[in-house]
Amino acid sequence: MKIVKCSVIVAGFGLLLAAGVQASAQAKPAAPVASQTAPAKPVRVRAKLEGFDLSPQSGKSANQIGGASRDLGTPRLYAPHAGKAFSVSPVFYWGTAEPGQKVTFRLTALNGQTMCEVTTTADHATCPPDAASLIVGQTYRWSIYPENDMLGGPPKPVLITIINGDERAAIETELGKNPAAANAIFVNHRIWYDAVAGFTAALAQNPDDQDALKGRASVYDQVPATEPLADADWSRVH
Repeated sequence: MKIVKCSVIVAGFGLLLAAGVQASAQAKPAAPVASQTAPAKPVRVRAKLEGFDLSPQSGKSANQIGGASRDLGTPRLYAPHAGKAFSVSPVFYWGTAEPGQKVTFRLTALNGQTMCEVTTTADHATCPPDAASLIVGQTYRWSIYPENDMLGGPPKPVLITIINGDERAAIETELGKNPAAANAIFVNHRIWYDAVAGFTAALAQNPDDQDALKGRASVYDQVPATEPLADADWSRVH
């Protein structure tokens, strides 16, 4: 009888031990699930690309006169004080206090001769085909003139030079070898007008073109007047 009792006790202890192990296993916390985190946004790099603005006033905004900012309603020219173009039919961009504000774009020679004039509610313009042809190697000035002067009047004109000589020849050679790299070529040569127009055209076809957004933002970062545009482009980079 004693042996049987001992066996029962041992068996009972074994059952309790097994139940304890099972309970312990059930009470063990589950392994943590790896959290799903969104990919990090690319770090913005503000590269200083000297040479886009050839003017000694390059540190000032394009709507400043004598270092003092004009009325906040004054339109802003989206260009350097003195920039370069490769095309003889460049695109000119600006911003107004009110979208769709009617303005007159005017391009003149340094002697005052009007080369072309366009009245528009758009934020950009090119000289029409029947306008006087621009000449390579020549420098011109341009600005816009609001229909309603109460909004601040016209901004100070800026200069644009249609490049010529060795620089033009070098760009023509590079474009001939690799036309697909036109935007990069214009950036490397600090050709403001063609670089901005090229990136803008690419974004018109594909608004999510990441290379075009980064490229245009890096150009916009070089001029105080277009720094807000650079911020807007970078906000769309992912």
